[in-house]
Amino acid sequence: MAVLSKSEIAALSPQERLALIDDLWESLEAPRLDASVEAAHRRIIEERLAEYDPSTEDLRTVDEVCDQLRNR
Repeated sequence: MAVLSKSEIAALSPQERLALIDDLWESLEAPRLDASVEAAHRRIIEERLAEYDPSTEDLRTVDEVCDQLRNR
């Protein structure tokens, strides 16, 4: 692995530095460290979306919620 010094990085053009940043970012995204955690989170999201009903009339305004919290 080639390691660039700060002065070598500073000598790069802005486009080259952006390309370097892009390469670094992609290298972090490539291997998923724990796909099982991601899958578990995805299942929770899917369960919650399945339970969500946008037509529900059990909605309150922000003011109503704040009033309820103040009166506790």
